[in-house]
Amino acid sequence: MKQFNVKAMLLGLMMACMTTTANAQNETTMQDIHQKGTNLIEYLEEKHNQEIVRIEYDIVFTTKETTRVLSEDYEYQILGFADHRVEDLDITVYKKVGTEWIQVAKDTDSDNTPMLTVKPTSTREYKIEVSAYKFKEGFSAAHYGLIICHDIPE
Repeated sequence: MKQFNVKAMLLGLMMACMTTTANAQNETTMQDIHQKGTNLIEYLEEKHNQEIVRIEYDIVFTTKETTRVLSEDYEYQILGFADHRVEDLDITVYKKVGTEWIQVAKDTDSDNTPMLTVKPTSTREYKIEVSAYKFKEGFSAAHYGLIICHDIPE
């Protein structure tokens, strides 16, 4: 996997979108999340030859889950980002073994731009859990984005 600093780029996007967020004054708009996602997609595809295999934008009150089969042929980057209402957004990844979900990776940073790398040992179903661990004071809901990608084979 090519080394690149997606975390720094995500933080830069957050700063660039703060003006839009501050001016919007409408907590129901998805515009800032969409713009962050658009910028991130361009960055991943054009600068780092990543294939995006899943994009999700939604609202979160506590936790959201999504599942996807991940292939042992790839190493995946799983990126999350939240709007200005979230202080700490977390991602946890589980693999399905029989009927059980076994944790394989967890974000431990205290920010709203989690990023995990997952290299499946076998092709199987995975659950990605996005959690609004901590909201900023006065908020109990927010918008978030989730992107799953991997290198394009050369």
